[in-house]
Amino acid sequence: MTFDAANGNSLWPLIRDTKVPEGGVHIWWLLQAGFVIKSPGGFMVSIDPYLTDSVITSYSQARENPAPVLPEECEFDAVMATHPHDDHQDPECIIPFSKHKKMRYLGPFSVVKQARCGGFYGDRTTILNRKESTMVGDIQVEAVYARHNFELEDTPDACGYLITVGKWRIYHSGDTEYDARIVDDTEGRVDVSLICINGVTGNMDTKEAGFLAWRQQCKLAVPMHFGLWDGAAAAGGATLDLQEFIDTYMALEPNGKYEIPVLGVPIEMK
Repeated sequence: MTFDAANGNSLWPLIRDTKVPEGGVHIWWLLQAGFVIKSPGGFMVSIDPYLTDSVITSYSQARENPAPVLPEECEFDAVMATHPHDDHQDPECIIPFSKHKKMRYLGPFSVVKQARCGGFYGDRTTILNRKESTMVGDIQVEAVYARHNFELEDTPDACGYLITVGKWRIYHSGDTEYDARIVDDTEGRVDVSLICINGVTGNMDTKEAGFLAWRQQCKLAVPMHFGLWDGAAAAGGATLDLQEFIDTYMALEPNGKYEIPVLGVPIEMK
C-alpha cells in the first residue's frame, strides 16, 4: 500500500495496515512535530499530532499543507502532547480522538487537563512529570526535561518524551530550547532523536539541535518542526535550513547518520 499526498488521500490506512517486524519500530511523520510510532505488537502512539486548522483561531495562521490523516479515523492506542500549544495539542482533535474508546491521553498536567475537558474521562488519562513513565502495550513512554519559554503562552510543565520499543529508544523533543538538563535525561539513552530546529518562539535552532543530537550519541538524527507553514515561519526568522542542521551534526559526528522525514515514508529501524 502506498500514500499519494498529491491526490489528497489519507495516510491512516498505510499506518494501520503496516506490519512492523519483530525487533523493529516504524515512525511516521505527520508534518510539524507530529509523529506516529508503531511497535511489532501493533500498538501505536502519536506525539503532538496537529491535524486541523485550529491555529487560525489562536494565531491567524493557516496551514500550507493539508493534514495527512483525519482525527476521526486515527485509532491510536495513546496520544501524547508535549505541551498545550495548539500546534502540538490540537484542541479540535481532542473530542474526535475521545470517540475512540481504547485511546488514552498522556502528558503533563496542562495537557491532561484539556484532554479531560474534551472527553477523556477517568482512567483514560495519565499525568507524566519529568522521569515518570507508563506503558502502552509494548511501548514505554517516559517524560524528560524540556524548557519552552514562549512569552505569549508560557508552558512551565512542557516536556519531551523518551519512547522505548524493544531495543529502540526514540526521543521527541517537543518544543524546547537547548538545556543541559535535556542532556542529563537523554545522553546515551537515545537511538533516534526527533529534534526541533525552528529556532523561534522558545525553540532550538538548527545548530543547537545538531549539538544536542551529538551530545545524545544517537544512532539517527531526525530534524522536525517544519513542513506545516514554512513560508510564514521563515519570514518570522525561523531556522529551517535542513542542510545547516546536517552540516552542524556531521561536523561534530562524522560517522553520524541522519534522515529527513518524508510524508508517507516511515522511518524504519530494524
